[in-house]
Amino acid sequence: MDVGDELIYRLRDFSPSERVRIVGIDTRKKTPRYEVEFLDGQNQGTVENVPAGRLRGPWGTVREFDEQMAHWERFTQQTMDRYEEDAVERTFMLLVPDSAATLNWNHNVWTTSILDADALGTVIGIPVSELLEGVDWYAEADETVVSPEGTMRIAEYACRGNPMPMLDAVVQEEKEYREYSKRGRPIVTYDNRPSTSSPEREYAHYLEHGRPVHEILRAWCGHRAVTLQERLAAAEAEVRRLDELLARVLDELKVHSHSFVAEVIEREHVEERITPEKFRPVVDRPLKPSEIPVRYERAPRRWGRW
Repeated sequence: MDVGDELIYRLRDFSPSERVRIVGIDTRKKTPRYEVEFLDGQNQGTVENVPAGRLRGPWGTVREFDEQMAHWERFTQQTMDRYEEDAVERTFMLLVPDSAATLNWNHNVWTTSILDADALGTVIGIPVSELLEGVDWYAEADETVVSPEGTMRIAEYACRGNPMPMLDAVVQEEKEYREYSKRGRPIVTYDNRPSTSSPEREYAHYLEHGRPVHEILRAWCGHRAVTLQERLAAAEAEVRRLDELLARVLDELKVHSHSFVAEVIEREHVEERITPEKFRPVVDRPLKPSEIPVRYERAPRRWGRW
């Protein structure tokens, strides 16, 4: 920006655009300020000293700039609460690749810039064109900027289409919260001294911050996925428990001179273990007549006939 340039002036983000001309530059401070003269409206002829942040670009682009800011003004009316924002951020970090879409924080709202519609469609499970039919968005250069409502919908679809990684992350974080609620967490005090937070404080932090986000993520993943994950985890935990219990029983049998019985049970336990590949039904092709084994049966003797 130089003296004589005509620029877009906005007092605030969503104030009306005004045409100004730079008549001087104040460089006395580290950040320069600009002496501008208003060329239109009720402030015409007025000269003010303004920061650079109020000058939004060349006046020749005011139409495009006003259209863009109108979109952002609508976007700011679609706010999320802090738990939804946290859930959206975690979902994008875990499930949405940066090459497909990026999560942006502008004007105090989360929005999404779609870079590769096909890649994002693969992640969310529906075509991006179908997504855009029900949400607010606008095109900017080579990107499509989606509103906060659309951003949250992208996160929900991503969780619904890829629930297991997200649910595994939630369970892992809940395990950490459980340990913190039992023993506290190492922290650093305000004067840089190592300390440990109390279990009561960690549990209150979980109830206030962790649990609401986890419930949102589970709802986005869907009841079926949550139930499947819980059943699988419970089955694996039960198998481990029974293995440990059987090992204790076998050790007791060996101690009390029943080593042969213990070895037989242990061998059967290992060799006859039910695994996914054994549990899955195997469909074989029908045997050819030449492949069917021949079985000879001795005919019963009929008394009275030779």
